[in-house]
Amino acid sequence: MIFRILGPLEVWDDGARLPLGGPQQRTLLALLLLNANSVVSADRLIDELWGAGAPSSARGLLKGCVAMLRRTLGVGRDERLLTRAPGYLLQVRPGERDLDRVEELAGIAKTDASRAAALLREALSCWRGPALDGLEGETCRAEAARLEELRLALLEDRVDAELRRGATPELVTELQPLVRRHPLRERLWAQLMLALHGCDRQADALAVYQRIRRALVTELGVEPSSSLRRAHRLVLAGPAPAPKKDPPAITRAPVPAQLPAEIRDFQGREAELSELGRVTAAAGTAVVSGTAGVGKTALALRWAHLARERFPDGQLYVDLGGHGPGRPVPPGAALSGFLGALGLSEREIPVGLDDQAARFRTEVAGRRLLLVLDNAGWAGQVRPLLPGTPSCTVVTTSRDSLAGLVALHGARRVGVGRLPLTDAIALLRVLIGDRADADPRSVSALAELCARLPLALRIAAEVATAEPDTALRELVGALAEPEDRLEFLEVAGDPYASVREGLSWSYRRLPFDAARVFRAAGRAGTELDVGKTVAIAGLGLRAARRALSQLTAANMLDVVAPGRYAMHDLLRDYAVCLPDDRSPAALRVLPGRVRTPGADRPHTRCRPPGLSVVTATTEKNGD
Repeated sequence: MIFRILGPLEVWDDGARLPLGGPQQRTLLALLLLNANSVVSADRLIDELWGAGAPSSARGLLKGCVAMLRRTLGVGRDERLLTRAPGYLLQVRPGERDLDRVEELAGIAKTDASRAAALLREALSCWRGPALDGLEGETCRAEAARLEELRLALLEDRVDAELRRGATPELVTELQPLVRRHPLRERLWAQLMLALHGCDRQADALAVYQRIRRALVTELGVEPSSSLRRAHRLVLAGPAPAPKKDPPAITRAPVPAQLPAEIRDFQGREAELSELGRVTAAAGTAVVSGTAGVGKTALALRWAHLARERFPDGQLYVDLGGHGPGRPVPPGAALSGFLGALGLSEREIPVGLDDQAARFRTEVAGRRLLLVLDNAGWAGQVRPLLPGTPSCTVVTTSRDSLAGLVALHGARRVGVGRLPLTDAIALLRVLIGDRADADPRSVSALAELCARLPLALRIAAEVATAEPDTALRELVGALAEPEDRLEFLEVAGDPYASVREGLSWSYRRLPFDAARVFRAAGRAGTELDVGKTVAIAGLGLRAARRALSQLTAANMLDVVAPGRYAMHDLLRDYAVCLPDDRSPAALRVLPGRVRTPGADRPHTRCRPPGLSVVTATTEKNGD
């Protein structure tokens, strides 16, 4: 799809121009295009469309305009126009606007003098007339004026590029009507003088200077600018110098584009995407935090791809490995990779971490870059990677809350919870296909048994599609057994496609007391408070509070009410699978609170490889 705003507003799809309706609908589309991939509030749209005289029914009329525009753009197919609080967002991919092409060509022209004139000529050809021609409204008029100024600036740049190659009579002919249309634009007058001078018309060039000087003094009461006076001196100095040879093209700084591919069947998360946009605009650094398998990386990459055009200097990505089968990536290794992507040779990259961080901040200063720091383990792993310039945006994902970044570096946290049931069902329907539509009750049960975690949902869907002859209700039956659930939700040979492995990486990072509380909480099978934590884990009051705080920071417990905590079923299943430390306090779980028979013992099918399980018999002690 192509959106053309450099002239009358047009939208083309598959070689056909789409009908855009009346002035109001066209203005609505223009406002959304001018703020592409950003939310435009309904209040602002109403103000732009109706002004102070907006009718009481304006909000309903706006919804009608949006609905018509969706039908025109085929949103059911492309998901173009989204409802995002407090308004609407139009998704536009890089290069789909004619303005994007202009900006790309102009950027290349700045670094390639030998082709600058041709590149700028191509950029100027994108204009088909006055930008946003025929559209009303304060924003459209202001943007049209800005785009006209851009066109004139590019035209002047192109004339400069032509003059460097040598003046021609055709250039003089082009400039003469331009100075008449823009009588106070001094750069054009200076260019006309130099073009005349280059064509051996020194007297005419001097006459042009006198004409513009009189106009400036008479109309504005000012003398010519330094650029005009410099052109005057060049004309007075005698014959024009020979045309310069084309200088070699300037080596362009690399523009890294390291974002991994986004998930094509991404579902839901509209509120989180909108929040991520607001947070990055306000703070520059966002921490996307949530439990294992909840879809933090998918969310961050979805937003990054939607916002990519906001970062013309590139996008950097690193998986910091904070939670995974291998060692976490040291900050120095991440910085070396970033500096290499920015064009530094191995010899130019400093050795020490502090020097690397300082060089990185220098390299990105003033550049509009996006950094996605995925799977961070702790705040200290991220801190050296933070740029020192507000022009850069950082999105960090972590299972940890990274409170240090929030407290000391002004980061804002975007919490990612489990999917709402409707979105979880929608994801399963997309992944499984027609079988899901034929058995909605089983799909709903499957979503709940997977705790509405995207990772678990995707693994369950893979099992369902790999066994097309197995009814979904049979898969639901297999998942309904807690001791079988974690074994079911894994792909053999791939630790990243295993709910159990994913949870284990979080568990291994827990402090001793927090791990003890986690195991005990799984066996208790109910909500916790501080008092119950003291009872089941055998900890003092202060240690229990600290452990609960550590578990919530690690997203291993949810705060369900002030002072009350709980874990979802898959976390509970994993906790039950873990070996018990057999402390007497761990056995103080009332029988009515035991979730499954034998929950005070590790399930042998869940034990880690190589672990021997010794079954002990304990006598009732009356506790």
